[in-house]
Amino acid sequence: MKREIVWTWAAEADMQRFFDEAEDFQEGKGVELLTQVETASALLTQFPRMAPSWRFPVRRLMIRRRKIALFYVPESRGVVIIGVADIRRDPDEWWNELRSRMP
Repeated sequence: MKREIVWTWAAEADMQRFFDEAEDFQEGKGVELLTQVETASALLTQFPRMAPSWRFPVRRLMIRRRKIALFYVPESRGVVIIGVADIRRDPDEWWNELRSRMP
C-alpha cells in the first residue's frame, strides 16, 4: 500500500536552504539534489520503514552521495518528513529541534 509523503513547513524550509546552497555552489546542483530527494521520497511511499530508526519514533534516510538526510516519522496517514539536516550536525542539538517539529 502506497503512503502519502507529507512535508512539514520546517522540513520544506530546510530543503529550500539546502537547494539554495547547492545552486550557489554550482548551477544545477540544487536540481540534482531535488531529484535525489524525490527518488528517496518515492521509495518511502512504498517502504516507509526502510530507513533505520534514529531516535524513536524518528527514522533517518541518507541521501545518496550527500551529507544530508531526511528525518521522518511513519504514520498511518503517511510518511511525515519533519526535517532535512547535515549529518555532521550535533545529534543532541538536532534532536532538541526535531522534538518541537513532531507531528
